[in-house]
Amino acid sequence: MTPTAPTLTHEQRVAASQLAVANRRRRAEIKNLVKCGDLSLEEVLLLAQHEDCVASMRAHDLVAALPAIGEVKAARIMSQAKIAPTRRIRGLGPKQRAELFRCLAR
Repeated sequence: MTPTAPTLTHEQRVAASQLAVANRRRRAEIKNLVKCGDLSLEEVLLLAQHEDCVASMRAHDLVAALPAIGEVKAARIMSQAKIAPTRRIRGLGPKQRAELFRCLAR
């Protein structure tokens, strides 16, 4: 038996769509601030404790947004830190965070 999607009213669909767009814009804003150097990795991790849309950002995307780090370096860092590329910020444990900082300090 396959699960069926809940039946939503037009207003509920519009509200959900607007929320999704706002969340994507906020995550893009955070990534731009990190890329410019206005936000550090530590600040983003603290911000993720209060903002759900930031906490739902992929850790790989955050690492790739750091200055002087691109997709390839981010993948290597995530691999060295033993963090799955699909892991979200909220899903990082204390040991994974410490290992991520250690790998970035190299």
